[in-house]
Amino acid sequence: MKKYLFMAAVAVLATSCVTTTKTARTESVPYSMYNATVADLEVSPKRITYTIEPSVEIQKGGINNVKQAVIMEALNANGNADMLLEPQFVISHKKGPFGIFINKVTSITVTGRPATYKNFRSMDDKVWCDPVFRGGKGTNFHIFQK
Repeated sequence: MKKYLFMAAVAVLATSCVTTTKTARTESVPYSMYNATVADLEVSPKRITYTIEPSVEIQKGGINNVKQAVIMEALNANGNADMLLEPQFVISHKKGPFGIFINKVTSITVTGRPATYKNFRSMDDKVWCDPVFRGGKGTNFHIFQK
């Protein structure tokens, strides 16, 4: 009786296990497709200067986080530009006993030129085949036009 009960339990366990095999096929594409967008960068002629006293939460991310925070606030305060070109930072640290630096930034000042992206457009064959854009010297490249 125990033998039949054991065989029945094994049969139930064996039938509950299902193995599924799935296969997939990929189709090779003979060429690469690009959808590139280019834009003009409008740079402000005047430099801006902005200073903040970073919070403890910002400082926990490290010095690069503090720099990104001051850049973000400077861009928002000066016309909501897209990027800051030529950023220069002046960082003031808090000194501890015996002149040892403590990882606390008391203030950070950034100076740079705000810039905004304008005139977004698709890149055409003339730009793609331009030797300067492709990094070539221009002797062996052909420019295709639509």
